[in-house]
Amino acid sequence: MAAHPAPPRDARSGARSRGPDGGCGAPPDPPGHHGSPVSRIGRISPDPSLVAWASGWLLLAVASVPLIGLRPLVPIAGLLLVSAALADVFLLLREEEPTLFRTVPEKGAREREEEIVLTVRNPLPRPLELELCEAVPRDLVSPEPIWPSLPVEAGADLRIGYVIRPCVRGERIWGRAVALVRSPFGLWRRRIESPEGDRILVQPETARYLRPEALDPQRVLAALGVRPKRARGEGLEFDHLRDYVIGDEPRRIDWPATARRGRPVVRTFRQEESRTILLAVDRSRLMGTRSPSGVPGDPGGEGDAAQARAFAPTKLDRAVDTALALVFASLAAGDRVGLLVFDRAVARFVAPLAHRASLGRFVDALSDVQPGETEADYRRVTREILSRQKKRAMIVVLTDFMEVDREELIEPMSLLARRHEVIFVALREPILEQLEEEGIGDGASRKGNAKDRRVDLYRRIVLADLLREREGRLVLLRRQGLAVLDVLPGDAIAGTLNLYMTLRHGLRPGGG
Repeated sequence: MAAHPAPPRDARSGARSRGPDGGCGAPPDPPGHHGSPVSRIGRISPDPSLVAWASGWLLLAVASVPLIGLRPLVPIAGLLLVSAALADVFLLLREEEPTLFRTVPEKGAREREEEIVLTVRNPLPRPLELELCEAVPRDLVSPEPIWPSLPVEAGADLRIGYVIRPCVRGERIWGRAVALVRSPFGLWRRRIESPEGDRILVQPETARYLRPEALDPQRVLAALGVRPKRARGEGLEFDHLRDYVIGDEPRRIDWPATARRGRPVVRTFRQEESRTILLAVDRSRLMGTRSPSGVPGDPGGEGDAAQARAFAPTKLDRAVDTALALVFASLAAGDRVGLLVFDRAVARFVAPLAHRASLGRFVDALSDVQPGETEADYRRVTREILSRQKKRAMIVVLTDFMEVDREELIEPMSLLARRHEVIFVALREPILEQLEEEGIGDGASRKGNAKDRRVDLYRRIVLADLLREREGRLVLLRRQGLAVLDVLPGDAIAGTLNLYMTLRHGLRPGGG
């Protein structure tokens, strides 16, 4: 027998369950104590109907003070009420307990709907009436589902389903669902609980790479915003040395060979059958900032807006999505792809793989990566890449930076660019984009008092300084030979893939 959930009430976060009259909100019993008589009695509470009968008896007793004729009824009514309550709780304790459990898929995907099923098993020869409230993390569904009244037939199972849509990657854990079951006379309620610890691993959304049209990578890449590249230029695999001629790029000059031969010598390259692509994903503190755009749902108030901000995709989420799109594109092109996740140290490493079936390895590696609380150490990640990847490769760094010194960023990246081809993808803050469009003074608040306007102006001046410093660092990176892409997080997939395809086919990027 199936039931459809009633409109859920406002709820709080999912480590606790709650409900009316304190029933669902009572703390769960310690694990392992459900079989003892004391714990069984402790999970029984008065039903609102018993409270109503007791209140009626109390009113009768009060009314009997001025109305002498009612006095003989007071002890009789009290005795009947106590007898019924004791008989009801006795029958309830003798009954076999119903069971409650939850069915959760092992894995899910961010922004993709999944169905969760709660099952109430009634072993009794009588029908049950119960109230059910769920304990689910707020980023999966909000508000928490509550069903005020559910009938369960005798000896039958009741299955209730609801839909979640995860917003946050990683492992999400449920609390205990709680059901309040009415006694045979309806004077008491027994609290039964589901096992706690049900969990789902929320992975990045990869359905677009698993559909039948994924067999045609060009269709998938076009859907991601990749422009086709028809022209082919010089490759990136070393072929031979030759004498310098007018028109050769100075960066192709081989200075050691020039010194040995006494005349300018340049390196020539050929198109490669396959290349090695190494993705370096930054998980440092700055990658944890969120943007409310793109959050599922339809916010309709301040509470909804606050929740939208709390569960909006982080820059790390965008970097993970970009990395997986690049993995798919590279594997489809026949390249070998590796992965490195870093902050102050290298947190995760996947050696380069070459088969399209390897996409799942990268999904698993990135599913539970969360932003840390430290800054990125570009020196250390450069040392790790140089030690792990000896042969020339394309390195794609997905990161962001703020107030970073030259020796902390420029020098390590320029060292990396001497041996490898480097794509540096900087995920910029949307507020910097807004400041660049409005200017320092134009967007200053015209509301509030003079103090508020001054604070807003000072804030914009500081942001403008940070923006100029950031632009200066990006210019220096370009001068060191890196292909730099400064992009909003939401535009990172298309921008990075287009730059990759441009360089993959030996073309010079038109800008970035």
